[in-house]
This record gives sequence, structure tokens and C-alpha cells, in this order.
Amino acid sequence: MSPLSALFFGYRQLSGAVVVEPDDDGALLENPERPTGRPGSRAPHVRLRDNGTKLSTRDLFGRHFVLLAGADGADWLAAGEKAGQALGIRCAGHLVGGRGGLVDLDGTFGARYGIRADGAALVRPDGVLAWRARTSGSPAELEQALRRVLDRAAN
Repeated sequence: MSPLSALFFGYRQLSGAVVVEPDDDGALLENPERPTGRPGSRAPHVRLRDNGTKLSTRDLFGRHFVLLAGADGADWLAAGEKAGQALGIRCAGHLVGGRGGLVDLDGTFGARYGIRADGAALVRPDGVLAWRARTSGSPAELEQALRRVLDRAAN
């Protein structure tokens, strides 16, 4: 990959529309060939299958917030739907792996997004990772993250 491509595709956006993790080093670039799934980076490509149709995680982005949960992350999908309703936005949830979820064709979803099977990642409509929970957590965390990204105070 050329240095120019790495700069364009590996650039991280660490603006207010991203919930930066406490242990984040603040690096503005990362190697797009070895994605980390850190908030502020472009959502990594992962090959998926949905009912016989092959697609990429990136095919899911562009219209609204998308919550991608690991195989054991169904609770995150319910939290995403609830948070979206509370904020009046659409937050489309997808389970990757597990029963009834999208099939991870290469088994790379968890590693590329930096989450375990019970974790989740929130992707903005522009395809940038806004927040992630590496493992299970409180549903309130997701709504709080959406409020921060949207710059909306809690009621």
C-alpha cells in the first residue's frame, strides 16, 4: 500500500462525534491493512453472507447509525433499538455470527473490530467507528455514547 493510500484510508477522526476509549494513544493514523476497530477509524471491511447473499460490512453503512454485535451480543442489539427510539434516530443492529446472524465468511470480524463475541461497535453513517464495547456491558453505555456523538444532553 502506498503511503498516500495509508494516509487517506488510515486516518482517524478523533472529533467530538467519537467516544475515544480511555486507553487510546491518540494516534491519528493506523495501518488500514491491520485495522484495530478503534473509535475514530474507518470501519473495517469484513466479508459477510446474509441468506446466501455475499456482502461487506461496509455495505451496511451510509444511511443511519449501525450497531454491529458479536455472536453473543444480542443484548446490544436490543439496547441499540431502545437508544435509537429514545433519541428519535435509526440505529440498525446486526448480529455477526451466532444463530440468525450474518455469517462472517473469514472469521475476522472480532479481530478487525477489536471486540469479543459479547461486544459491539457503533458505526456512524459515514462509516467511521463512533464507539465500541469490547465485551458485554450496560445498555445505558450505548445510549450515553449516542448522546455524546450526537451532542444531545440526557433528559
